[in-house]
Amino acid sequence: MYGMIHKSVRDMVQKEFGEESWNEIAASTGVDEAHLLSMEAYDDEIVYNLVDSASKLLGLSSAEILETFGQHFVLTTLNAQYKQLLLGYGKTCFELLDNINYLHSSIKSTFTGYLPPVFSLEHVNDFEIDLVYESPRVGLTPFVRGLLNGLAILYMETLVISEEEQITVESGEKTRFRVCRES
Repeated sequence: MYGMIHKSVRDMVQKEFGEESWNEIAASTGVDEAHLLSMEAYDDEIVYNLVDSASKLLGLSSAEILETFGQHFVLTTLNAQYKQLLLGYGKTCFELLDNINYLHSSIKSTFTGYLPPVFSLEHVNDFEIDLVYESPRVGLTPFVRGLLNGLAILYMETLVISEEEQITVESGEKTRFRVCRES
């Protein structure tokens, strides 16, 4: 993952839990300024270690940390640096989700070695979709749930995830979300 993810984790911890909490997490994981270069690719294990350390220190589950982080990532990092790009791919959450794979493809040239997840959408009706998230990484489904919550806030919509189902795959993870949009 990229340093922008590490920076966003740092910012979330500092904002939600204080500078001292971040200092303890950084010290326990060995993360320093060298791991916070936004456009630099790093081993995924660094993020997993940050989440694990934050979970232990803050007394929250890894899923809670990841979901909070997903929402924070949308509302701070994406909103501040990439909002116009997001809006270019969709004027509503569902439009953006319809185009999310195109968005990921368009930024591949910016981030060397970028390994985005793949999303597929099936429109159940005008107000419901089945969103399938598939990634070679394991354990990030709560992050996606947080991203969806953050996108709802960013787009000033009300989304409800009414179902979540893990789908068995050989490697990585695959999750189906039933997402409902209030009219």
